[in-house]
Amino acid sequence: MLKPVPALAALASLGLALASCAAPPAPSTRPITTGQALAQSACPHRIVEANAWVNHMPGPGRAARDLQVEVRFADASDQAIIFKSAATQPGDTLVLEIRTVKQAQIPGRIDWREPVSDPPFKRVSFFCRGAEIFALNEILKVY
Repeated sequence: MLKPVPALAALASLGLALASCAAPPAPSTRPITTGQALAQSACPHRIVEANAWVNHMPGPGRAARDLQVEVRFADASDQAIIFKSAATQPGDTLVLEIRTVKQAQIPGRIDWREPVSDPPFKRVSFFCRGAEIFALNEILKVY
């Protein structure tokens, strides 16, 4: 008959205690509405990561206050470009339209830059085929 080793029993107990104290995964900060789910199913492009920030640092050949948006698609060979939509509302939401092209500048990624509007945008919304597929509810400030 095997005798339990006290050190192993203590380690197992410690492991269980730590596992039970682990924080649950953070809920998604980007809720998906029914409309977004339907638009995503109709759009050939799947956004897996998007970031927006205002760059307050001047540099060679660029203004001190640029709004920059970067998007990464699920498919690294995705061929898309982005346009600023007429639905854009200054001081509220920058609406960017994603469209398929034969050859993208950087497959699998898109970038958008423009001078900061006055008043500045509060969020960025990505549209594809006429509906929102993704949204950023925060635009970071980088100094």
